[in-house]
Amino acid sequence: MARRPRKRRRRNAGAAAGEGPDCFSHITEDVLRCILSRLPTRSAATLAAVSRHFRQEIPPLLDRLDSLTIQEPHVHVPLRDTPPLLLRRLALAPHRAIPPSSFRQMLDRAAKQGVSELSFRLTRRARLPKNTLSVKSLSVLFLETCAVPPWSEVACPCLRTLKLHRVAIHQEIINKILASASCLDTIEMVYCTGLGTGRGGDCTVESSSVRNLVFRPTLKLEGIKIRAPALRTVTLYTRGKVKRLELMPAPDVRKAYLHIAKPWTIMEPFKIRPLLDAGARLDCLTLRGHAMKVLSSEYEDIPKLTVMFQDLRILSVSLDLSSAQQTTFLLKLLETCPNLQKFSVSAAGTDYDLDLPPSTDHERLASISCLTSSLVQFKFRGFKPEEYQKKLMVFLLTEGKQLKKVGVEFEKHQADAVKRILSARRAPIEKISTKFGSIHMELEYS
Repeated sequence: MARRPRKRRRRNAGAAAGEGPDCFSHITEDVLRCILSRLPTRSAATLAAVSRHFRQEIPPLLDRLDSLTIQEPHVHVPLRDTPPLLLRRLALAPHRAIPPSSFRQMLDRAAKQGVSELSFRLTRRARLPKNTLSVKSLSVLFLETCAVPPWSEVACPCLRTLKLHRVAIHQEIINKILASASCLDTIEMVYCTGLGTGRGGDCTVESSSVRNLVFRPTLKLEGIKIRAPALRTVTLYTRGKVKRLELMPAPDVRKAYLHIAKPWTIMEPFKIRPLLDAGARLDCLTLRGHAMKVLSSEYEDIPKLTVMFQDLRILSVSLDLSSAQQTTFLLKLLETCPNLQKFSVSAAGTDYDLDLPPSTDHERLASISCLTSSLVQFKFRGFKPEEYQKKLMVFLLTEGKQLKKVGVEFEKHQADAVKRILSARRAPIEKISTKFGSIHMELEYS
């Protein structure tokens, strides 16, 4: 006997997903408009599929533009003088013949439309309209190749990202922006001029909310002060004329890239140690240029670092192997990184065949737990078959239990000697490439 097909039961209105309270039908138009103003156009349109109420209410409210790029101030643009038109991003890029002040009225109209991202790029360092920094709805501001007048009106409480690339701006304006933007999260200052009051001058970045900082000074800048206790990532470069550098503690910093240039004249003591002492949560640390020299002098009188970098996974340093002071500091640093996985060394100052410094013998290397138990990848740029470098490489190849990948860069005429050193541990996979007169060899272990 054939089985009768089962009839589907209709789901009751109050069953399953409909049992909970209706959270969407009672949202007013003002609240819904406020939600849509903070979403990109595509996400706001997708939100209409959440409920029947949204399907009816959202399409009439999507009278908005997502992005608008303008090069001339008098062209016809769809910007009304009254809401509800919303504008997310406005990019202004006039050519050299158009004065930037002619965009003042357009900025006022964009402010009424709730513009959240503003980009202003000029072909020369001309002065921006004074109301550029007074758009209260801005969350992202990108200024490139321009000048900010000192009499500018500053009122940007919602600003979260500030990018200044080749901008002439005074320290007083920077202080006003940082004071006004209490929720500022990211700031980039690349080759900004007019920071101080004199020919050289200092630049101070002081904020309790900034988490991501990129700072590249101009050639004439002489002093840098970074006071941002909430930093998560910091990328800092110095130039040869910098005489004063001060980095305040940031306990939550996770990634630090410090490139200290060789000073042209006698410099005052740099203060990088406070940042390193408080950075117990560091995950990635890169020290370039003379950063190792500065830190080794700051930690010269301390036999052992007091902080333990339990979370540090990536360490990359530029090291002068002819300096026993820098080599000793490197060992101090490695002793505080028990879970290090990637280690990179760029050698410098190895023109002479130097013996192994007394403080870097095999007993101390064997006491560094990360080199034998946790290190997975090791790179050595500028490798030379000298005594210290040879012993370090042989030690890592023979004692590294977790070592999976080794990269070595050396000069062509030293290929035979380097290959003999690397033969201490045969690798199933070898890759060799040549670039700029040097040989780069990668060894992979299973």
